[in-house]
Amino acid sequence: MNIFLENIYNLSFFFNTGIGILSFVCIYILIVLLILPASWLSLLSGFLYGSYLGSIIVFISAFIGASVAFFLSKTFFAKKLKNLFSRYPKLSVIENVVEKGGLKLIFFSRLSPIFPFSILNYFYGLNNIKFRDFALGLIGIIPGTFLYCSIGSLAKSLQELKNVQSPNNLYITIVGVVATFLVVYFLAKYSREYFENS
Repeated sequence: MNIFLENIYNLSFFFNTGIGILSFVCIYILIVLLILPASWLSLLSGFLYGSYLGSIIVFISAFIGASVAFFLSKTFFAKKLKNLFSRYPKLSVIENVVEKGGLKLIFFSRLSPIFPFSILNYFYGLNNIKFRDFALGLIGIIPGTFLYCSIGSLAKSLQELKNVQSPNNLYITIVGVVATFLVVYFLAKYSREYFENS
């Protein structure tokens, strides 16, 4: 990562051009698809483009990457999961709970810091989730995205950026804790309803 950041520093003028922004978007999408941590890229986006433009670029990149992962999962892996459910019917509770939770579950899981962004993209593609709900649920990443980009924008040099710790904002932490609680609540609620009706 350090070598990559040094190259970014040397090419910072390039990343502030139209082609450079497009290249950054492509790199971000690839990172999301490969299920690699992308938070450092969000910091870098804030450093290169500022809080607002950086947040927009990250959100667009994350949205595209997440959508591609969702459709890849639905196209290539969902059928295998259906076969697994047919052999082990009790596992279908997962699909039922996620489908019933829909947009609420997706949105709150995006707000919660304990659910990995890239893994969720593939996970939701495995279930009977409508793309509309999946896409709307991505709004939940906006607060965290803006926080990372804002912190990245405060760095005056690449060395400062490399030393930035994970942001620990009180409001974001409270939102994350509440969102995690709501995800657990809805999972328990819909699981209980499933077993009561089966």
